[in-house]
Amino acid sequence: MLKRLTICLALLAGAGACTRDFEEINVNPNAPTAVPVDYLLGQSQLLLTGSASGPASKAWRANFGYAACLIQQMSSIDATFYKGSFYTFLGEINSAFFDNSYTYAVKSIVNLIDVAQKDPKHVNVLSMARILKVMEFSRTTDMYGDIPYFEAGKGFIDGNFSPKYDAQRDIYMDMLKELEEAGKAFDAGQYIPKAADYIYGGDLDKWKRAANSLMLRLAMRMQKADPASAQLWAKKAIDGGLITGNAETIAVKFANTGAEINSNPNSWILGPSGSNITNIPNAGVQWAKTLIDMMKERQDPRLPVISMLKNGDNSVVKQRGLPNATDATGLAALDEKNLDNYSRPATGVIGIALPWIYMSYAETQLLKAEAIERGWATGNAEAAFKEGQSAALAQMSWANATISNADIAAYAAKNPYPEAGTLAAKMNAIHTEVYLLSASTFNHIEGWANWRRTGYPVLTPVNYLGNDTNGQIPRRLRYPLSEEGINLNFKTAIERQGPDVFMTRIWWDK
Repeated sequence: MLKRLTICLALLAGAGACTRDFEEINVNPNAPTAVPVDYLLGQSQLLLTGSASGPASKAWRANFGYAACLIQQMSSIDATFYKGSFYTFLGEINSAFFDNSYTYAVKSIVNLIDVAQKDPKHVNVLSMARILKVMEFSRTTDMYGDIPYFEAGKGFIDGNFSPKYDAQRDIYMDMLKELEEAGKAFDAGQYIPKAADYIYGGDLDKWKRAANSLMLRLAMRMQKADPASAQLWAKKAIDGGLITGNAETIAVKFANTGAEINSNPNSWILGPSGSNITNIPNAGVQWAKTLIDMMKERQDPRLPVISMLKNGDNSVVKQRGLPNATDATGLAALDEKNLDNYSRPATGVIGIALPWIYMSYAETQLLKAEAIERGWATGNAEAAFKEGQSAALAQMSWANATISNADIAAYAAKNPYPEAGTLAAKMNAIHTEVYLLSASTFNHIEGWANWRRTGYPVLTPVNYLGNDTNGQIPRRLRYPLSEEGINLNFKTAIERQGPDVFMTRIWWDK
C-alpha cells in the first residue's frame, strides 16, 4: 500500500511539474498560430491572379470564356463553355470570377489588411494590401456592377456572412481614396517585404507610381458617369507620377517550377499543361477573326509573335481568325473547316513562367493621351500616344520576343495619331491601341471594360440563334444564382441597378 502511495505521489508531482510549463512546452514551432504577413502578402498576390486557387475560375472562365470572346479577341466552336462567343448564359461560367474572388482573394487580402494595420512597422505591407484590394475589387465590380465591398471578406473577423451590396459609385470613390492614401503612406524607414512581393520586390517608389497609374485607369472609367470627379482624379494621378517604363508594368512574376500555384494562370490554361491546346479542335479557344483581320490590316508586328497555326507556322499571310458565334455546325459551312488552320496563341506567349500582366506602362500613356485631349491634364497628347503605341510593341519582350525599332517605326507610320482629326477619331486611335494591347497581353477583362466605356474599336455584334441579348454584346455578367439563397442583400443591388441580366448597364457604363 505504501509503495502504491509513493508511486501516486511521484506521478502527481511530475504532473504538476509538467503543468507549470504546459503552454510553453506544447507549442509546435513549425505550426505558428499567426501567419507571418510576408506569407499573407505573397498568397494574396497569387490569389489575385487565380493561380493559388486554381486558374479555371478567373483565367479560363472569366478572362477567356466570357471577356475575350465578348469583344471578339478570341473565339471557340465550343458553345457549351465559351459562352462569350455566343452571348449565352451558363451559371458556373458566369459566376466563376465572383465566387472565386470572394472565396479566396478577398478573404486573403482583407485578412492581410486586418493583420498588417495592427503593427505600425507593417505600414508598407498594409499599403501594398490596400492597393491589391483595389486591383481585385475593381475587376469584380467592373464585371458585375454593385457588389459587396465595405463589409466583404470579414466573416471570420466580425461574423458577417451576408455583407450588403454597395453602389458602384461608392465603391469607386473609396477605391480612389485607398489608392491615394496607400501611395502616400509608404515609408522607407519601416519594414519592406522584398521576398514576398512578387510585383516589385519591395520597391516602394514603383508601388507609389503603380497606385497613381491604377488611379488614372479608374478615373478614366468614370469619364461619362462623373466627369468632374474623373477629371479631378485623373489630374491627381498624372501629377503624382505614373509608372515610368515597361520595366514598371504592374505584373505578378512567376517562377518556372512546373507547379500550377507558381505558374501564370493564363498560360496554364492556354498551354499544354491546361485545357486549351490539347482540346483543339473540340473545346479550345483560338484567336478571333476580328482581331486577326485588324492586326493584318494595321500591319501589326505583334501578330507573328502572339499567333501561330497548329504546325507552328507564324507567317502573317497564313494567320486566320475564327469568326465568333461559329459552332461546330457553323464551322462546317466555312471555306476552311479544319481548326488546325486557324490561329491559336503562339508557344512564346504561353510559357508558364511568364509574368501575369495587370496594367502596362503602355496603357498609362494611352490613357494620359486621352486625359490631355479632354483637357484634364497638360502635355502633348500626340507624344503620349506615340509613347504608349511604341511601348505596347516593345513590351513584347515580356514574352521573350523582340520587335525591332524599324518595325515599331513602320507600325507608327502606318497607324498615325490623327492630330488634326476630331475627338472621336482620336479616341478611336487611342482605344484601338488599348484593345490590341489587352489582347496581346491576355488582359481581356480589362479590354472588355475599356470597350464598354469607350465604344472603341467599333465592333459588329453577332446574333447566334438562342442568344440572351437580342444580338447585342453583353454589358455585364449576372450575379451568381446562389446569391439569392446565400445573401438576400443582392436584391437591393437589383432594385438600384436594374434587372439581373447581361444588358443592364453598370454605373459608369453610360
